[in-house]
Amino acid sequence: MKRKTISVLLAVSMLAGTIGTTAVNVAAEGTEEVTLTLVEAITSPERTEIIRSICDKFEEAHPGVTVELVSPPSENANTKIAQMLMAEEKIDVLEVRDQTFAQYSNNGWLGTLDEYLEGWEGRDTLSETTKFYMNAYTDETYMVPYGFYEKALYYRQDWFEEAGIEVPETWEELVDAAIALTDPEQNRYGYSFRGGSMGFSYLDYITTSNVGADGLASLIYNVFTGEDSTIYSTQEALDAAELYKKLFEEGSPKDSIAWGFTEMVQGFVGGTTAMLIQDPEVITSCKENMEDGTWGVAPIPKGTSGQGLIPTGFAGWGITSYTEYADLAAELVLFLSEEENNTYFTELNSLIPIHTTAAENSEIFKSESFSGYMEMLQNPDVYPATSIPYNYQAFSELSTQADQWTQNYLMGNISAEELLQTYDDFWLNALNEEGVLWK
Repeated sequence: MKRKTISVLLAVSMLAGTIGTTAVNVAAEGTEEVTLTLVEAITSPERTEIIRSICDKFEEAHPGVTVELVSPPSENANTKIAQMLMAEEKIDVLEVRDQTFAQYSNNGWLGTLDEYLEGWEGRDTLSETTKFYMNAYTDETYMVPYGFYEKALYYRQDWFEEAGIEVPETWEELVDAAIALTDPEQNRYGYSFRGGSMGFSYLDYITTSNVGADGLASLIYNVFTGEDSTIYSTQEALDAAELYKKLFEEGSPKDSIAWGFTEMVQGFVGGTTAMLIQDPEVITSCKENMEDGTWGVAPIPKGTSGQGLIPTGFAGWGITSYTEYADLAAELVLFLSEEENNTYFTELNSLIPIHTTAAENSEIFKSESFSGYMEMLQNPDVYPATSIPYNYQAFSELSTQADQWTQNYLMGNISAEELLQTYDDFWLNALNEEGVLWK
């Protein structure tokens, strides 16, 4: 990694607290001014403005440093960033997503952050989920997550109170509650089922929660129970498949076999369904469309293992392997990752924060809307972090086929055993072709 020599002044105070790396003042006599280029991947005008405000604070703390923020359109951002990295165009800090991490790290485009993290005080309050994803795929740290797209259970408080039903804590209780709250004559159903795009994921959620962390060969490659076996060959998977079908047939709208994200959320906020499992971005929709006191958020259901395992989406900040300003770029990553700045960023983007202390220090994260998420964050043994297996090229192929498989099963065209055998064959073939790094 090439590094440009710049003057260093110790003990430059940071606006959001002191970070463990040495602060750099490039405005000292005899030094040139420096421009750091930060490239984001998930872009919108509102989000860019939030990042810009944090970068402005960094500039104030570092006279002579300018942070140039590059925001390619979200639709092709991943492709654009990969092209920039391949050509070694100027990027010092970049947004790394769960779906791009393997490509960036395997091609040697990311620089390591371990030496900078060693003395960083902010590391002491990082959640177990954050630490997990920092080194999920590699032993070296190439990225500090900035937040998580974690799922929780949204439920109609008024419907549950009306029926005298407790909020479910397990998948079996959820199915029972969904059936009890279903009344087709009133156009009321217990659950917002996702049978359309990416709907197959919900079968996996029940299955992995039944198998539990101890039954998995790896929390990263969570479809495997060993080096030559998958979760789909287990009794837990068969139980999950039967429960999954029962939830659809007896507790969900019939047309939900084709529902995607938009339809399942609309079903809940529009008053058709009593429960929904989704990311925290749904909180805004609930606040805008539902009366206070009619809805709540609880932790995800647990399986027969006693744990709730739902893969969490994530993204974070990294530095390039070829940046000329590695020290300063790493300092910007840590500045973005400090509790005050990260909490501000995650509050406004409806993400789960990376610091456990956010639940104590943020009025938003202390609110009822985030209570279920914070409970999971603070109980990693019950809700351990797992990952979507993006490192497998086969996952992209699976995503184009699995919805049809599960729909065929839900419509009675194939049996549960046939469905699970299809999954099992697919992943064992992927394992034979691609191999896996067991962590």
